[in-house]
Amino acid sequence: MRNFYIRLAVSNIKKNKPVYYPFFLTNILSVMIFYVMASIQNQTIIATLPGSYIFVQFLKVGVVMTGMFAGVFLLYTNGLLIRQRKKELGLYTIFGLEKKHIAKVLMLESLLLTTAGLVAGIVLGIVLGKLFFLVLLKLLHLDSGLTFQFLTEALMQTGICFIVIGVFILFYNLFSVMKAKPVELLYAAHKGDNYHSFVWVKAFLGIICIGGAYTLMFTTPSPIDIIGRVFPIALLILFGTLFFFSSCSVVLLQALKKNDRYYYKPQNFISVSGLIYRLKQNAKGLSNICILSTVVMVIATTTLALYVGQKEMLSFRFPMETKISVSDIADGQPTLPQLVHQTAEQYGVTISREADYKVTYISGVYKDNTVSVYQPDIYSPDMTCGIYLITWEDYSRMEEGIEPLEADEVFAFSSSKDLGVSEISFGNLKYRVKTELSELVIQSKSALSSETHYFFICPTQKEIDNIITELSPAENKFSRTYSMMFDAEGKQETEFNAALQNQLYLGYAGAKFENAEIKKQSDNYTYGGFLFIGLLLSLLFMVFLTLVIYYKQITEGYSDRYNFEVMQKVGLDRNEISAIVHKEIRTMFFFPLFMAVIHLAVSLYAVAMLLAVFGLTNVLVLLLCAGTISLLFTFIYVVMYFSTARTYYRIVTN
Repeated sequence: MRNFYIRLAVSNIKKNKPVYYPFFLTNILSVMIFYVMASIQNQTIIATLPGSYIFVQFLKVGVVMTGMFAGVFLLYTNGLLIRQRKKELGLYTIFGLEKKHIAKVLMLESLLLTTAGLVAGIVLGIVLGKLFFLVLLKLLHLDSGLTFQFLTEALMQTGICFIVIGVFILFYNLFSVMKAKPVELLYAAHKGDNYHSFVWVKAFLGIICIGGAYTLMFTTPSPIDIIGRVFPIALLILFGTLFFFSSCSVVLLQALKKNDRYYYKPQNFISVSGLIYRLKQNAKGLSNICILSTVVMVIATTTLALYVGQKEMLSFRFPMETKISVSDIADGQPTLPQLVHQTAEQYGVTISREADYKVTYISGVYKDNTVSVYQPDIYSPDMTCGIYLITWEDYSRMEEGIEPLEADEVFAFSSSKDLGVSEISFGNLKYRVKTELSELVIQSKSALSSETHYFFICPTQKEIDNIITELSPAENKFSRTYSMMFDAEGKQETEFNAALQNQLYLGYAGAKFENAEIKKQSDNYTYGGFLFIGLLLSLLFMVFLTLVIYYKQITEGYSDRYNFEVMQKVGLDRNEISAIVHKEIRTMFFFPLFMAVIHLAVSLYAVAMLLAVFGLTNVLVLLLCAGTISLLFTFIYVVMYFSTARTYYRIVTN
């Protein structure tokens, strides 16, 4: 008897291979991606990389996201699979099998699929793990000779995750069958979701949700603020998209029905009616396709922009190659220019484009043309900004030919948006803004900068001291540093940087050394890792997207087979029916893509602000990446259309 159930389970899987094999393949690929990410997360070499902490944390998040989304979508597609098989399961009850027997068969099917998928996915992950690891090393600009270690931790994590998912799928299947009546099982495949009620209310909610999400994006005051709005924006788009496809689109099509000149044409009459029916019955599937498409494009665009824009981010942060600063220079110690030039001479390095200056920093607030010292009990944290005071004498060494300043005048510069004022106040001290500088040698400018820095060039050091006195000095709110920025070139530049850094940290108080080349190496590890995670997650979502589209085509194929026969009986020839069906399918297929592209286009504003937090302020880089990803995704989507449409037409016409 036991062999009977096993044979029946195996026979069912083979007999239902059009619906089971894609699910099985998706399970394998999900396991593989999860295992690869978990393995790379635990690789010893990754943890030792400079600046790898952020990458490792994102890997951990990626592993959790992979497990969560794999669970959600495998459960979702399993629901579609079971729905297609309920008629078959209902027939079993008619032929004499009890529900407990059906449950046993389903349990064996789930056990076989889960075990086989887990084993095959892990084996594939072990085989291809080396390849993925080589891709990661390439993105990180590391030696490709590093070995990919087999880790039991990754194996255990993968096993536990997908066994849990398999158990949930099993219980879902058992619950679906045990609670259903035989008649319900027989006709479940033809039972659609009810989206007929409250269509106008849902349409209104859809517009409100999508409009609210877009409003939140465009009203974000600063790049930092966008981080706190990511989740509510995503949630509003999720529900808004679902409501749109279930109601808004139906409302639009019903409006076409009222247009007599358009509607009362044979093809339009049937197409519009068919589309209304499809939208009502397939709202969840269409919204899922739209959301998945949006997620794939946003993730890929963001991570690709971060990787491609590394040079832009580096040049924004480092107007010159190296920046050094100290809080104090003792009597008898070399000044920073002296130290730099002495060390450069030792190593045969040439110094160029240098700028040295003394700067007074204020942790302040700029509001209503007035600078104040930041106080937590008065101002919110998002109001704080950096105020930098530099003397005219120091500034004149950076820029030749600048005009002198009167005692009540200053030059002003903002790292983001222009101040646009003629007067500035430091407490009760008022100064005329003689010129607002469009650029500054030591600070790059961008309207999307995540932090705003204000630079004021003052006539003398005495005026700066007066400003500090006026603002009532508070502990940790003011600081004064000696700074220098410069470019260096020579065969021993690496040794020069190391020696200079060592002398600074050993001999000077509050020493700080920053170098673009060192930062570039660290950024390679961080943003190369981001792109790798983005590629894996995009691949995972593309797999889920393909599965959702495939099952949607199969479901509609079996549903439309009867409608196809009815249309033939009422007098339409095969070519007319084929043209109508093709039109409906194309509209239904590409409608979610159209909406996803709109979501992507609008979300670019939020993505641009999010990237500004990382220092990427060049919008052109983002637009080029978004355009490339959109075109590539559209191409893949079209390929999926022709691949899955073939299955649909085969089902309908047979």
